[in-house]
Amino acid sequence: MKNFRVAMLLSLVCLFAGSSWAKTISIPRHPDFHDGKIVFSYLGDIWLANEDGSSPRRLTDNVARDVFPRFSPDGKWIAFSSNRYGNYDVFVIPATGGEPKQLTFNSANDTVVGWSRDSHHIIFQSARGLNYPGIPNLYAVSIDGGLEQPLPPDWGYWASYSPMAKNSSSIATPPFGPASTIAARTPPISG
Repeated sequence: MKNFRVAMLLSLVCLFAGSSWAKTISIPRHPDFHDGKIVFSYLGDIWLANEDGSSPRRLTDNVARDVFPRFSPDGKWIAFSSNRYGNYDVFVIPATGGEPKQLTFNSANDTVVGWSRDSHHIIFQSARGLNYPGIPNLYAVSIDGGLEQPLPPDWGYWASYSPMAKNSSSIATPPFGPASTIAARTPPISG
């Protein structure tokens, strides 16, 4: 339901954002929604707009590809993946804009998939060969930087923390095979 709402709101952004801007948007990608704002990638940069399409603005502007933007649960940060230095790494930027900060520095591609509920850690997937060569594993990295921590499932591609659980519980969807989920208890992320 959330994905449908984000898609509908992103469509409204394209229709009502102003005639000159709306005409140039052809395929906005990777939308995320938080508290009346939509963040998305377009032409390799991260953009932010109000849900009614007003006040669109570019948050990043460089020759690299910035993709998969995700709001932190508190709405203060936007995490995204960028290939500014060759491969995709995790970056974070204030939701109001500013200079992006690089958080991962591995030669494998790191793709942002979400946040911890406390907005202190970014969840990403990477095929670093932790358990099985070439199979993506889930990791968490602090917004303050430092070493990333592998999350307990043996492998996983997309994940989110359950808002219903009293402790940290993650849901991981395998990258191939049947559309099943794996539920794993995870200890609180230390940072």
